[in-house]
Amino acid sequence: MVLKPELDELVKVLHEWIRTQPHLPQAIEKPVLERFLYSMFGDVAGAQRLLELNYALRNKYPHIFLQRDPADQESQQLLQVADLLPLPGLTPDKNKLLLYRLIDYDADKFNFTASIKVFFMMADLRFVIPDEAGMCDGEVPIFDMAGYSLRHVARTVFSSLRVYMKFVQEAHPVRLKAIHVLNCPSYLDKVLTVVKPFIKSEVFKLIHFHLPNADTPYKHFPRDMLPEEYGGKAGNLADLKQKWTELLTEKRDYLMNPDAWKIDKSKKLKATTQQSDNICHNLKTLEID
Repeated sequence: MVLKPELDELVKVLHEWIRTQPHLPQAIEKPVLERFLYSMFGDVAGAQRLLELNYALRNKYPHIFLQRDPADQESQQLLQVADLLPLPGLTPDKNKLLLYRLIDYDADKFNFTASIKVFFMMADLRFVIPDEAGMCDGEVPIFDMAGYSLRHVARTVFSSLRVYMKFVQEAHPVRLKAIHVLNCPSYLDKVLTVVKPFIKSEVFKLIHFHLPNADTPYKHFPRDMLPEEYGGKAGNLADLKQKWTELLTEKRDYLMNPDAWKIDKSKKLKATTQQSDNICHNLKTLEID
């Protein structure tokens, strides 16, 4: 575990390193740097590598990560079709639950690439929004497949799916603890035929599949943590969603700010020996729990 005083010092080290890397975005916010460090258990060198990969992938696929606007028509329509929400509080194991589900089952309204863009906008948003429950140790996505049909499967854009899977498995600064899939349909095998080739074996082992109306999910997390629509006590989904859609609007400029996300390859320099020595010295003076 990384304690708060040590985390603050590590953020300073990471921020100083970013200043020696002028090609990287120079307006990365402190809570985001904390995420990188926390996800790597305080390993600054590991956080540096993860950060480099994260922003390299963002800039390799600008149509997903850079050319985005939470107020544009595609994003707004997607938000009318699906819920992509972090849920309040933390599990007893200090994990954050994230709920993803369709609310409009009309496959003609479902834009797969827009769903990926909104997913990452929401992820980037919640990384800079203080959580009253504190920093989570890990994340547990919950995908509710109710209403998801073979027509939705047919609308999968494989290039976008590939970007999504690569980013969340290799570059996302989170500790993935489990994945729960609710209301699995009879044609689940056909869905898996599409997505399984993109899932690493160690990640696939984290997935738990649950039949419709099953109580099995609640062996893994408290039902009370879910929204009222699922028999929980986390409030109703409309209110939860309104909070996060308002935050998307509030943070629109941040999400679209190139200084926070864009790499300038023309400024890429090799770190000098002196810079490397300074970073190593700083690391040696820090203690991690």
